[in-house]
Amino acid sequence: MESPDRSPVWLTVKQAAMRAQVSPDTVYYEVRAGRLQAARIGGRRQLRFREDYIDRWLEASTTPVEVVPSARFGRR
Repeated sequence: MESPDRSPVWLTVKQAAMRAQVSPDTVYYEVRAGRLQAARIGGRRQLRFREDYIDRWLEASTTPVEVVPSARFGRR
């Protein structure tokens, strides 16, 4: 998250995909589906993302998982 006195960092599709650890195709798909916010600049496929757009999308897309200790890794 950027501080109030700094301008936001804008990421390319490739950088956004790297931050989210997904493919660029997934980023395009999620933008088209309306689940990932993006700013469109220049040509039709020129998209930019703020880091908080990616973080919000990831948090909204997560599924809570209960981690159950395995006997293999538990106490003996």
